[in-house]
Amino acid sequence: MDGFGFTILLFFTFVFVMFIFISAAKGKRKVYLIAAFSTLSAWFIGLLLDANIDMEPAGFLAFRTLLPILAMGLCILNAIMKDKSDQ
Repeated sequence: MDGFGFTILLFFTFVFVMFIFISAAKGKRKVYLIAAFSTLSAWFIGLLLDANIDMEPAGFLAFRTLLPILAMGLCILNAIMKDKSDQ
């Protein structure tokens, strides 16, 4: 198995394990797990995009930085909106 295929297999294993943990969690722990999972997944997807999209002259588009920041921001906004609707 080549390195790229192994990396994709490892990512899907991570997704499966995190899905089990998130479905078993309740309350604030579930919010933290979702935030961590989405941030790590966004970093991985950004890393794959940076490695496979060739941009000249800069070399990469910095998706591995941009996507996790956006994912964490969306998780924070989601938690804030849930707190306001509970009041």
